[in-house]
Amino acid sequence: MTTGPLLTRPALHAWSAQERDVLVRAAMNSYPCGVGRPWSLEVRGDRAELSERFGASSWHPEGVGRDRVIACGAALAGVVVAARMLGWQPETVLLGDPARPALVAGVTARGRHRPTGTDARRFRAIFDRTRHRHPVDPADLPEEPLAEVVRTGTMPGVQLVPLPSFTPAHRKQTVEAGLLVVTTSDGRRDQVLAGAAMQEASLAARALGLTAAPQISPFQFREFRQRLVRSCGLGGSPQLLLRLGR
Repeated sequence: MTTGPLLTRPALHAWSAQERDVLVRAAMNSYPCGVGRPWSLEVRGDRAELSERFGASSWHPEGVGRDRVIACGAALAGVVVAARMLGWQPETVLLGDPARPALVAGVTARGRHRPTGTDARRFRAIFDRTRHRHPVDPADLPEEPLAEVVRTGTMPGVQLVPLPSFTPAHRKQTVEAGLLVVTTSDGRRDQVLAGAAMQEASLAARALGLTAAPQISPFQFREFRQRLVRSCGLGGSPQLLLRLGR
């Protein structure tokens, strides 16, 4: 997903009613992250706006709603993938209006885009309901598919780190093997990007015949994130673990 400032143009593409339905369906079928749909998507004219529902009931005393923000990022990635499939190059502005704190992102069509086979496979993967039953260590996957999943989820400010199963120091709970989504810092923007990276990487995985399932709840706790950073020698802030399977 690319983000950047919107440019002033004499005429921008206005999303049609049919396109709006596709964008909304893609967002609705993105990972809910255990919190349902803590977002709203409004498509008006040339702009699709995704906002966080601050009144949503999901709340975690330690995580202060970070799972909701990650879910918003996942829905945003679904909108971007759908826009590509509709034949448009999407342009995204994150958190672009200080006067509207609930606004997560605005998406417009920057220009025409010829959908590729990869676009089609990832769009279909949005609606894939295959259950994640047989987890695998990323190290046991073929090199090229794993590299494609990691490459797809990597974006400015976000990296995906293959992680073997291990138990952090002074904890009884074992961390499963998977792809650790790590952001540069830990603000709201970082959490949105983490959700988008998770969704993009999971679609790439499913398009390759793998399964993918995020693990977010332990990352609600700052103490857990700090232990993970120390145990793995990471820089930045771990946001979630994307578990892969066959």
